[in-house]
Amino acid sequence: MRFRRTTALLVAASLTAGGAALSAAPAQAAVPSPVLSYDFSSSAAVGSAVGAGTTLTDSAAGRSATVRGTGATTVAGPRGGTDRALRLPGGAAGSSAAYAEIAPGLTTAATTDVTMSAWLRWEGNQSCSWAYALGQSTERYLFTTPQCGGNLIGAVKNGSEQRAADSGPAATGRWSHVAVVLRSGVSVSTYVDGRLAQTTPTSATGAATVGTSAFSGLLGKSFYGPDPLFAGAMDDVHVYSSALTQDQVREDAAPAAAAIAASDAAAATVSVTGPVTSDLSLPTRGAGGSVLTWASSDPAVIGTDGSVRRPAPGSANATVTLTPTATFAGSAATGTARSVTVAADTEADATARLRTALVVPPTVASGTALPTLAGYTVSWSADGAGLSGGRLVNDTATDRALALTASVKVGTTTLTKTFRTTVLSASTAKTVVSYTRTPTGEDKANQDTIARGLHLALGSSVADAAPLSGNSGVLFADGVFLGTDKADNRGLANPSLFTFADGTVGVIATRVLQSGASDGTGASSALVFKATDATASDFTELGLIDLGTTGGVVAPKAVYDTDQNRYLVSWTDSSGAAKYTTVTDLARTELRAQAFWPKDGGRRSVVVTDGNRGAVLGGSPATVAAPDLSGVSGRVPDALPGGALTVSGSVADSLAKRFGRTVNTGSSVAPQTIDQGDTSALSGVKAQLSYNDGSTGSLGIDWNQQQLADLAAKGPGTYDLSGTVRQRQYNEPFAYNRADPTIYRYERNGKTQYLFTATDDTNNNNVASQHLPIRVADSIDQLSDDNGGRAREVDLLNRTTRMDRTAEGKVIAGCYWAPEIHEIGGKLSILFAPCFNPDNDQSNQNGQWFTVQAHIMQLRDGGDPANPSDWSAPRAVLKSDGSALGRPGTGRNISLDMTYFESGGTGYYAWSQRYVDNGVSDPATWIAKVDPANPTRVIGEPTPIIVPSLTFEDHLSEGAFAIQRDGRITLVYSSSGVSPKYIVGGAWAEEGSDLTDIASWTKYDGPLLQSVPLPDGVVDYRAYEQGPGHGAVTQDEDGNDLYVYHTWGNGVGGDGRDTRLARIHYAADGRPVFDLTPTEEVAPANRTVTAKVTVTSPLTVTATASTRCVSGKVVLTTVVKNDSRSTMDITTVTAFGSKTVTGVAPGASASGAVTTRAVSIPAGTVAATGKAVVDGKTVTAQTSVDYPARSCR
Repeated sequence: MRFRRTTALLVAASLTAGGAALSAAPAQAAVPSPVLSYDFSSSAAVGSAVGAGTTLTDSAAGRSATVRGTGATTVAGPRGGTDRALRLPGGAAGSSAAYAEIAPGLTTAATTDVTMSAWLRWEGNQSCSWAYALGQSTERYLFTTPQCGGNLIGAVKNGSEQRAADSGPAATGRWSHVAVVLRSGVSVSTYVDGRLAQTTPTSATGAATVGTSAFSGLLGKSFYGPDPLFAGAMDDVHVYSSALTQDQVREDAAPAAAAIAASDAAAATVSVTGPVTSDLSLPTRGAGGSVLTWASSDPAVIGTDGSVRRPAPGSANATVTLTPTATFAGSAATGTARSVTVAADTEADATARLRTALVVPPTVASGTALPTLAGYTVSWSADGAGLSGGRLVNDTATDRALALTASVKVGTTTLTKTFRTTVLSASTAKTVVSYTRTPTGEDKANQDTIARGLHLALGSSVADAAPLSGNSGVLFADGVFLGTDKADNRGLANPSLFTFADGTVGVIATRVLQSGASDGTGASSALVFKATDATASDFTELGLIDLGTTGGVVAPKAVYDTDQNRYLVSWTDSSGAAKYTTVTDLARTELRAQAFWPKDGGRRSVVVTDGNRGAVLGGSPATVAAPDLSGVSGRVPDALPGGALTVSGSVADSLAKRFGRTVNTGSSVAPQTIDQGDTSALSGVKAQLSYNDGSTGSLGIDWNQQQLADLAAKGPGTYDLSGTVRQRQYNEPFAYNRADPTIYRYERNGKTQYLFTATDDTNNNNVASQHLPIRVADSIDQLSDDNGGRAREVDLLNRTTRMDRTAEGKVIAGCYWAPEIHEIGGKLSILFAPCFNPDNDQSNQNGQWFTVQAHIMQLRDGGDPANPSDWSAPRAVLKSDGSALGRPGTGRNISLDMTYFESGGTGYYAWSQRYVDNGVSDPATWIAKVDPANPTRVIGEPTPIIVPSLTFEDHLSEGAFAIQRDGRITLVYSSSGVSPKYIVGGAWAEEGSDLTDIASWTKYDGPLLQSVPLPDGVVDYRAYEQGPGHGAVTQDEDGNDLYVYHTWGNGVGGDGRDTRLARIHYAADGRPVFDLTPTEEVAPANRTVTAKVTVTSPLTVTATASTRCVSGKVVLTTVVKNDSRSTMDITTVTAFGSKTVTGVAPGASASGAVTTRAVSIPAGTVAATGKAVVDGKTVTAQTSVDYPARSCR
């Protein structure tokens, strides 16, 4: 249909179709005439091919478009009838799929305001395809994409790009009107179905839309080479030389919008047969996208939301008329009224309804008021203390279990239910609030990939519940896969906590797109998680449960009914009507096939519905009152609370330990024993540290030097020695413009050196990097920039000065990405990923990221790590058959970020991999075995083990590095974009498991390290670490594990990511903790430690003493034996004098007799000291021996 604005207004005012009456749109400022209009009215019949070279007529100014490529066809347009539209088949970048070129000359450098609009019916399963665009290159354009990064986007670029995005992708399977409005030098706005999605400031003018001499723009094709071609239909493509207002955008859409609304109104119906006894599921959305609302002739019986209130028992049935209205993109239409009969209530129905609805949760807080039933009296009784005045109370120190019985009189019937309920101790119970957040941007570490995860706050009540995990997400939904290795992120909305039958904590929520928009499952289903054990510190996604509705599932909640041994799941539908159903077992799951799912053989867990779920009922369960959450948003920044649950003291304690800050609680030093004069062994003594989560750690000690010197001079005995816990601090940043860093502790010939290498990220232009640098020093500190590290840097490779060539003969043209140092097969090795010129592999210029490939170079035996000539030429790491690493059947792949580790005597490579032909996949972490003696070939077919599917991973898993301790291997990896959003995750497997099987690996529920939020108005990436990630682990001089990683560095020593170092703490569950502050690592009160040190001598002497009478006088005789291996001098001291014997050989004895000249002597002691020089040090050994009293009278 040709563009005729006057015709559109007449249609909006008078058309009726299929029983639908269209309301007239209010008069608005007239839409100016377009400067371009493709309505495809002259196209051939529906289904006809539109071949390459076909001219598409411009009914505005004769500026026709030309079809290029193949596969275009004519399809029915959005107005139905004889309306025609153009369908493009879509295809991978570089394919022959059809698109169209708009004739040149549409806009000029003098152009100011521009609006471009079209009706689109996108077919989905694409990322970053462009539906329409004006402009000429990747530097200058105005365009829209139905989905890129999870959202529909309209944007303008003239040097830098400004985007106006919707909160989700374009609709699929129906027509949608999309307009991009450029107000020259002011703003760019995107409208979707007449609704303003977003307005973003811009300095770009209409000059951004100027095309080339060949075309003014493109339909169905991006200016970016790797992007796929648009798959779907389009109609009424318009360009205006003005910035349309919202009303004008709606008028532009009105002809088709009116037809769609009329069709949806005519199709709206109430699916009932006979008199109804429960709430109606009134459709709220038409197939064409219209919003459906309903008018009721008797809202007291049937509400506009479909809720039904049956006439009282004995009354007549009621008849109510329901009338639908469809509204779409500013147009409205009214459908045909339908009559519905509502049956009067019965005693049996009322009893059954109350038996289902009445429930007391299995755990409640002390002071909880018991539920009541409108129109009925509930009598409560309990089998023990704890019921008082209709409330459950527990003022004791322990939780109290009760059998609680409710009795309800319903006519002549008495309903009885008995609940097994635990009333938690008022002194120990805590309240956990579950929430998501409104995204506020990456600078606040609250981008949508984090904000739409489960957040928790903990307190004595809702009123004082404080955020855990730094007000960040702790649990995230798995996405869905639109293709192999192509995830579409999902988030959570309105997460609510409940208790499973086994006492573990559960989470139920609505699943949404990353943007927060509906992903379609919210029409019928809720997403369920279950804690893996009683600690509630880790969860398993059980999957979606279909609740038996199509009217929407908003704010779902669950409660376990211990009387009926089943769950009640409740929600409100899209119209606000309360609904609920019964589920026998929310933990009963099964695996169902899901396209492209990377685990369990392509099958994904869902909660079983058949034989497990009851009918949908109207109203809400009659249960205890939910706590008031209205104050949470005011106390917790950007919080969107979903629910609250009172938990036992033990659960609260485990939550605080898992998601709270880890804090040092004590320090001690074990008693030490040293040889006399030798304090060297004390240098390796560590302080033992304890923490509030039950974990422990150890750090070196800087001893008091004066006390240490004194101790060296002490003889045998036990002494106190004090010192300070050593917390080595490193320069921040450690190295500027160095990303993907590695520090390796290299030990050879009895000497320890530290090697540092990284990607050169100067000006964030790492693709154009010219070299592979290395630094070598005797300490970690000496590697830092501030301590001369940059001056120590040596180029092992440099494409500019050396024309680096691989062993295969290719010339490196850039990148040198993510070098890691390992010892493989006894050889010092560097794994890294260079890139090449795709058009000329003998050029050292114009390397492209999509050519990077993992390589290895090795140091010759006895070689110097800082000598480039001692390293082998880089050689590509390939599959066992010699082909490049990559997923079979996907064309060209890239491989990078390769790491190495050994487990059970077997070597493994792990690396990041993605395919770049046929669309670009998400990078995943792959693994393969490798023979260390043949490190350029992997063994067997590689397999993916970490596929980015969680929201916070945001389509990326790269830079994995293995931590091995306590029988567990943890791969620490990085996710999200290379930006301030960069984030660290982890996955672990047991040593001895099949490490090449994705099922052996368990991801942590949330990030291990993430950005520190920037204060308002502050942009300081030095003081506030943002975008941490891509790290390696090394050991410092004391043997402590260090995490060597990079952070976003714009404005910090230039523009480029910077290296930082952090000491790793290991939580009680083995999880690595990368962000302890110095005060958390060692509390100030615990930094000074004291050790009991026992000094022992390497000499040993034994002595005997005897007395005898000689001439009436007592003679005291002492024999001292040298039990040592050294010759010594022995001195004996008595009350009657001393004697020294020199040169007493090992095993010999020194004997001495002392005449006391006394007739009698009392009992006494002889002290004996042995002295010798051992290893250049004078040492002594002491002993004593008693002698008895003696008289010679």
